[in-house]
Amino acid sequence: MLDVSGMIAAGDFVIDDRNKRIKIHQYDAEEMESLHESMLKAAQQSEASKLIVYAKKCDIPAWERIGYRLEGTIDGFFRGEHAHMMACFLTAERAESKNRQQAEEILQLSLSKAGSGGPKPLPEGYTLRAAAEADAPELARLYKTVFPTYPTPMDDPAYVRKTMQESTYYLVAEREGKIACAASAEVTERFGSAELTDCATHPDHAGIGLLQPIFSALETKMEEMGIYYLYTLTRALSAGMNITAAKHGYQYRGRLVNNCTIYSGYEDMNIWVKSLRPTRE
Repeated sequence: MLDVSGMIAAGDFVIDDRNKRIKIHQYDAEEMESLHESMLKAAQQSEASKLIVYAKKCDIPAWERIGYRLEGTIDGFFRGEHAHMMACFLTAERAESKNRQQAEEILQLSLSKAGSGGPKPLPEGYTLRAAAEADAPELARLYKTVFPTYPTPMDDPAYVRKTMQESTYYLVAEREGKIACAASAEVTERFGSAELTDCATHPDHAGIGLLQPIFSALETKMEEMGIYYLYTLTRALSAGMNITAAKHGYQYRGRLVNNCTIYSGYEDMNIWVKSLRPTRE
């Protein structure tokens, strides 16, 4: 069944038509090859060019023999157990990073600022609150303003509202009653982890440090909910977002090449993780 996000559940995997990729989170280790063949068939039908597997550590060699490569790791993704991100590229173009040198320069700059953030209050004149369904239209306008393209249809109020009704918790920073900045925690309760995502600052309020206090508040909320394993995927070419992650104590764990359509088309995404409890391989 197709939902408004453009994703179709197909057996054990998900076809993400918007980003031309197929993902699988859980699988039977004895059926890897047959599952791969099924994913290839689905990719031909949907014109997907990237297959993604959230693999257990012991299965990495087997996935590599099939043709996958390790791109990074999300620590604690499966209730404290790591998810190793394995990718199989079906076209040479999708497999090739376009801005590797620039991405590395931004990464090194971000790592040089690691842990230097600490708690940071909102600038004077701004307030922080949880978003409600009534905010969906204004949030959609914000995402449409900030991102020419996005991995999910965040410019659609109905989609934003749907995510709120499911498992995504939004926080917004306001000034004079208008949303200036927003971010969310997309909770996957069955895995006990959450992605800090959908970060957007209106251009009129950029560069004054609104995201850092939102990140801190989201982390506090997740811990209160019993969600201890956090991660965020940042555009490899966004210095601001990578620096924010590093300052907040997130650890760099790899790069997903041409992972999704965001801002200017397919872009590489850096993996940053933060565990509030011990993890295991």
